[in-house]
Amino acid sequence: MGGNKFVVYIGQDAIKKHPELVVKVCEVLRRIHEETVNKGDMKRVQKILKAIKYLNCPA
Repeated sequence: MGGNKFVVYIGQDAIKKHPELVVKVCEVLRRIHEETVNKGDMKRVQKILKAIKYLNCPA
């Protein structure tokens, strides 16, 4: 990949329209949640949990 990075912003309502996208986003959110908990950034943890709840990510 060569270190190239990019950011894509997609509204939660747009994500909810595509179930296959919800699954992928939930996987990423769970991974980010775990990393953030390990870093101890509780403010960011709460924001991630809010997104997980809004998207009804499976437990």
